[in-house]
Amino acid sequence: MAKNNYDPVGTLSIGNVITTGTTLYKSNFKRYFQVSLRATGWLIAIGFSAVIGILIGGVLSGVTKSWLLTIPLGLGWIAIVLYCLAKYATNRAVICRLAYQEIIDAPESAEVATRQLTPRTWSFLRLSWLVGFYLCLVATISYIGLGILVVMAIGVAIYGLNLSIENPFIIVGIALLIIGAFLVWLVILIRYYAYWFIAELPLAIEQTTSANFSISRSNKLSRTVTSRVVLIITIAFLMTLPISAVGSVPSFIGQIMSSVNISGDPSTQAIGKSLVSLGLLLNLLSELFVMPFWQAIKAIVYADLRNRREGGDLII
Repeated sequence: MAKNNYDPVGTLSIGNVITTGTTLYKSNFKRYFQVSLRATGWLIAIGFSAVIGILIGGVLSGVTKSWLLTIPLGLGWIAIVLYCLAKYATNRAVICRLAYQEIIDAPESAEVATRQLTPRTWSFLRLSWLVGFYLCLVATISYIGLGILVVMAIGVAIYGLNLSIENPFIIVGIALLIIGAFLVWLVILIRYYAYWFIAELPLAIEQTTSANFSISRSNKLSRTVTSRVVLIITIAFLMTLPISAVGSVPSFIGQIMSSVNISGDPSTQAIGKSLVSLGLLLNLLSELFVMPFWQAIKAIVYADLRNRREGGDLII
């Protein structure tokens, strides 16, 4: 049991949160990186299991001349994927816990934090699915709603006001309307993501094994300062964008080069596929470095919100 010695960062000051997160990241880089490496390893295991499964499935189909034996193989692979994703989510939460314990001046080792969270492995998987589902639902509904509004606005401009679609001003106006709608859509997504930004922390820190409770807790803590959390997410995203985008460039170029419609040259397509693979590798490497920073930021926001809503004498 340790009392909270955490000093608030000033009404969830955006600059202080980012600065504290950067300092926490640098001072604990080795510990966080080791856990991040372990988490990323579980993602790589999914790829390896897929390759092995395809090879075994091909051999079985060739020998038995039937695809029926591939059904249990496929089900087994799905089970492996679920397990790997659960371990990935749990290791991400371990970094959150390590950062939070550092903030409240009650540091834990990675081994202790992992041992504490291992019993909640499947809860972390369920939590990540629920958050992903809620975001997907918000994205779909808002996309459809904004799309309807854009179509209605264009219809009113062209048919209601009898304006010509060939008019350059109308074309520019439609383009600006679409861009504006897209930006509004992004704002809606980020704002809802802010509600669930710290959803991992209650499950990683508090005495609960319920993913639903953890999500509800995150929503309750974040709702009164949503705008600040949105700004923190935006600034953190911009800071990590150069690293996160490292693999996107070769992947984008590779996808263009490997497209049959763009180039029918086999050598060009082979180079394109190699660039896509390189991009995937670089994305995994960038995840190793970016993940601990984001998890540290989440821990700081969670600690500050708990401190402000529940007082400075938290018992963990």
